[in-house]
Amino acid sequence: MSEQPGQGDGGTGREFAPATGGPAGPDGGPDRSGWRALWLGGGALLLTPFFFPVGLFLGIAALVVGIRARRRAGRRRASAPGAVGGIVLGAIGLAMASFWFAVTAFLWTELNGYQTCLTSANTTTDEKNCRDRYFTDIEKRLNLPAGSMSRYSDMF
Repeated sequence: MSEQPGQGDGGTGREFAPATGGPAGPDGGPDRSGWRALWLGGGALLLTPFFFPVGLFLGIAALVVGIRARRRAGRRRASAPGAVGGIVLGAIGLAMASFWFAVTAFLWTELNGYQTCLTSANTTTDEKNCRDRYFTDIEKRLNLPAGSMSRYSDMF
């Protein structure tokens, strides 16, 4: 028999033990799925206030990638660094994006009318009239006290 490692009767070659120090990827390097989940979750959390549909998709992606990384690490009895953090951040980002989606859907007619009114406004007086009209509609829809939306006029 040959004296090369891995050939022969099994006793003459080098013993192959699983690598220590973390899970290995397909090429033997470290598995980065957990870190991808963490980045996706962080992106979901940061982008949701500005553009919630992106936060919604990134949150879902972070959950999927994080859960897969944890399952893969569990099968190998290894760790998945960043996976739990990615799952947590993805879940928070997904919850925030879902909340904003629900609020937008609930206030769709008021927000759409407000944007249409602002588009057709030519002067600052017209813009103020749009705010006065649609802010009262939003306050009624949300059962808020009259005038409570006026402090948020700079945001819209």
